[in-house]
Amino acid sequence: MSTDNPTCRKCYYPCRMNIEPENAGNRQTVSSYRDHEIVISGTVYHGSLIVTPENKPEPWHIGSFGDLTVSDLIALKKYRPDIVLLGTGRQMHSIPAEWVFTLLEHGIIIECMNNRAACGTYNLMLAEERNAVLAIMMEEINR
Repeated sequence: MSTDNPTCRKCYYPCRMNIEPENAGNRQTVSSYRDHEIVISGTVYHGSLIVTPENKPEPWHIGSFGDLTVSDLIALKKYRPDIVLLGTGRQMHSIPAEWVFTLLEHGIIIECMNNRAACGTYNLMLAEERNAVLAIMMEEINR
């Protein structure tokens, strides 16, 4: 974590986590994340997104974990992901086991985690040259 970021008045640690990989090339990488924004390849976003390595991030209509359906996740198949990293907000939420099996039947591997972990894992997957899709819910903003 960089020390040039603003510090939180509550915990006195930098609130924005800088996580951009060194050798990203032209791929879409997460530069930093905090609860109310995500910076992808230098552009600031404030809403739920679908992020893929090769394309500009797309707005995602999911406002909170409760809005999510298995059909929303199946739709991510169009990106041909090796893995879908589902950022579920500040807290990690799990999808139902039935959904996991349904997604596997469609050839989709999914990992659920909080947004901070999903952003870092996405960049790690890019460093391994994997076609990861980051589907991130920014529920704090969308409400």
